[in-house]
Amino acid sequence: MSNLAEQLYFSKEAAEYLGITVQRLNKLVQDGKIKPLKKNSSGTVYHIDELNKRKEELRIFTEVRQGEDKGMFRFDTKEKIEALNFATLMNALNYTEKKLEPLFDEFSKDHAIDVLMDSEDAYKAYAAFFKIDPFYLFDEYKKAYKAFLTLRENDEIIKRGSYDYPPLLMQTKDAPRFLYIRGKKSLLFEERTVALVGSRQASENAKSNTRSLADALGKNGITIVSGLAKGIDISAHAEALRMGFNTIAVIGTNLNQYYPSENKEVQLEIERKGLVVSQFSPASKTERWFFPLRNGVMSGLSLATVIMEAGETSGALKQADFALKQGRQILIPESALHLETVTWPAKYVERGAIPVRKPSDVLERLAENNIFQVKREEPVQQTLVDYLEDLGKTAEQETKSFISEWNDPILVED
Repeated sequence: MSNLAEQLYFSKEAAEYLGITVQRLNKLVQDGKIKPLKKNSSGTVYHIDELNKRKEELRIFTEVRQGEDKGMFRFDTKEKIEALNFATLMNALNYTEKKLEPLFDEFSKDHAIDVLMDSEDAYKAYAAFFKIDPFYLFDEYKKAYKAFLTLRENDEIIKRGSYDYPPLLMQTKDAPRFLYIRGKKSLLFEERTVALVGSRQASENAKSNTRSLADALGKNGITIVSGLAKGIDISAHAEALRMGFNTIAVIGTNLNQYYPSENKEVQLEIERKGLVVSQFSPASKTERWFFPLRNGVMSGLSLATVIMEAGETSGALKQADFALKQGRQILIPESALHLETVTWPAKYVERGAIPVRKPSDVLERLAENNIFQVKREEPVQQTLVDYLEDLGKTAEQETKSFISEWNDPILVED
């Protein structure tokens, strides 16, 4: 009997145990957030298990709020809050974005999705709709919240459809619901963007060709987009940084990860001088399929993709597939068509890829296809050729000083 008595609390004792006032306790009872064991004329009695459950929730609320005070990142926009709630559900349900999004939109018709999931009413509404244990969901929310607090003060989260979402990517079906960005946001609105992609185990010839092309593109005001992987990607980024050109890195991890580790210093430099873009929340655990998925974003941010070197199973070909689906231009080295070890070059030429021999060919093909037309209110439209002529040079003049023709690439497997 004495053990049972120790587990029972009257209102004043229960309030002291929880560290709240009796008035607050009564309000929680009235709202159905604490259930008394018994209530009669002698008073209200609470069982310790019920109090402990509520005490744990109060501790978590306090812990989360204190974490926000200590962190640099702030949930000061509706987009940030919605991204947190969305990331929480992705983790709790183990859903992809594509699978969760229609359900999340359905939930949003009757519930506010841009309010923090840190009240019992909020997380229980999510739990009921998505059929998740409410306490498990709240635990996942707490983990996601802490992960988001590791973002930097100036990092931004951009929602698809908002005014600052990159318009070029917005045109594609592969546009993710949220972009997490670090660096120069203005680069999202560059009108001249070309992606350079290829094998991670790239040959020295291919890496040299990549540096030459990055140089030609940058000198002509074109932003260089790549994926910060080994081989071709890092060669493109490093050359752009060396020459002071604009570069965008679209990564297959969240913003707080540096993969591969040997490219960390380059990524840090891009954060300062260029732009790093991720479609993955800081609460996400990186998966192998994230990397081919980000190729859709990389292609979507680019008006054209150049495959510098690739084997039959290279991830670069996944980007080529995205580019074709998105109606973007693809260029490949002409010499790749003469290699007997691979079949993909001829297949992609049949699907619309354009063979090129040297950097000046790339510039000319881009100009010929008018992909760099500048939209203006007046009827005159400026192509890349006009742009170069305005600077007093043609594409051929711009490139002949540093290379006359590419080295033949050796296509290798990733």
